[in-house]
Amino acid sequence: MKFVTFSANGVQHVGALDGTQVVDLTAAGIADTMLSLIVGGDAMLAKARSAVAGPGPRLDLAKVQLKAPVKPGKVLCSGFNYLSHLNENPTAVKPDYPLFFAKVSTAIAGPEDEIEAPKATEQLDYEVEFSVVIGKRLTRPSEAEVMPAIFGYTLLNDVSARDVQFDNNQITTGKNFDRFAPIGPCIVTTDEMPNPDSVTLKTRLNGRTLQDGNTNEWLFSLPRLVSYLAGIMTLEPGDIVTTGTPAGVGYFQKPQVYMKPGDVIEIEAEGIGVLRNRIVAQGAL
Repeated sequence: MKFVTFSANGVQHVGALDGTQVVDLTAAGIADTMLSLIVGGDAMLAKARSAVAGPGPRLDLAKVQLKAPVKPGKVLCSGFNYLSHLNENPTAVKPDYPLFFAKVSTAIAGPEDEIEAPKATEQLDYEVEFSVVIGKRLTRPSEAEVMPAIFGYTLLNDVSARDVQFDNNQITTGKNFDRFAPIGPCIVTTDEMPNPDSVTLKTRLNGRTLQDGNTNEWLFSLPRLVSYLAGIMTLEPGDIVTTGTPAGVGYFQKPQVYMKPGDVIEIEAEGIGVLRNRIVAQGAL
């Protein structure tokens, strides 16, 4: 199934996609938030399936505003997990273990949300990231315990201010301006994506394709990534773990390519869809 958080008449609801319609799971009395849907597990998923199969309340997808599908407690992003991205960086060394950094809650944005280009940067970059939504609490799991604990998959654009990021290795500040973590457009449950390690990913800036990769490039598998991370910190339902980005980020284009006000950035994954955002000047929001 594909789940979304959407706004209708100024109120946020949870829905399930059914073609060009959204089945309103909140109006049906099933789930008020995406987190409650995730925590509800198999029983909640069964109710959602029944609502989609029946005459439950429906809205035209074109008439609702999609939001970030979930409000994660934590967003942990994987660095250098694609062979092509490793190879495009002349100074990079293949890591011996997964590398991670965090995105904070104020960086979260949704589909079609505008992203400010901060005056503090002249190098506003993009990264398409296939991402995992945690479904069950994980503390020091084995790799075999990881996949049953994943609720589904979504996309995250790891927007980055490269000149800030690389100034004395300020990765936290360079990655966490407001709205630097658009998420969406939906969450796809794991049963609909049985092969997450073979998914095509693309990034388009104003229609020009700049990233075109596949998750089959991963250096570390999903079980390895998540078990390593959850061996350090407990992962909770709704947390998001990204899997890195393939080659083609703006910093390593020749010549370099950066986002600027007026640009439209789209990231896409087969089976999930397109996450689109427009860049605006600082102060425009």
